[in-house]
Amino acid sequence: MKFSTGDFIQLSIFLISLSVFAQKPVPLYLRLFPLYLFLLMMEDLVIEYTSPLGIHNNIIPNTGGIAEFAFYFFVIRSVIVNTNVKKRIYYVTLAFAVFAVINLLIHGNELFNPINFTVGTVITVVFCIYYFFELFQKTEAQSLSRLTSFWLVSGILFNVVLIFPIFALISFMDNISKANRKTTRIVFDHIETIFNMISVLTYILYSTGFIVRIRTGKSIR
Repeated sequence: MKFSTGDFIQLSIFLISLSVFAQKPVPLYLRLFPLYLFLLMMEDLVIEYTSPLGIHNNIIPNTGGIAEFAFYFFVIRSVIVNTNVKKRIYYVTLAFAVFAVINLLIHGNELFNPINFTVGTVITVVFCIYYFFELFQKTEAQSLSRLTSFWLVSGILFNVVLIFPIFALISFMDNISKANRKTTRIVFDHIETIFNMISVLTYILYSTGFIVRIRTGKSIR
């Protein structure tokens, strides 16, 4: 098995994420971030290993996607101040998990599940927008460049917004008109490069969030 460029990108961000432990105290969502990145790396390695062997592996991204969106909701909930919104995010997370599991059981794992991915993406975007709304409503002046949560939520939003149209194109390509077949083919021919570019840009935002905690010399939400 050969390691891809994406594997080295993921390994790099995982190692960088360990820097969150250099400055204490470490919030729970930050302590879980390295674990999330490690599991994401393992998931992709399993997919890369099983795909050439013809092993059916859609269950991995389908179930892993549910956990990934739940983690996004948890991170955003952790950095939001409004307690009422926190409670709503908690209940939305439970509702999404139940809905996604039931939907997965109904439709199975023969194909990638676009419904769960679409619902998870929309919810993530809404939560991210609220976070930024709350952040910019604060009266006290603060430097966004020193705010860990700003960089992490920006990375989450950036990732889901760019990944969604690509997965939507792949999932619904059977409904694409012949006029767009050429565009679809171009995307498929460069899919790995596109994903690597998105990963690099997303992980740059994550890395900035991890590193600013060390540079500021104190824990900043």
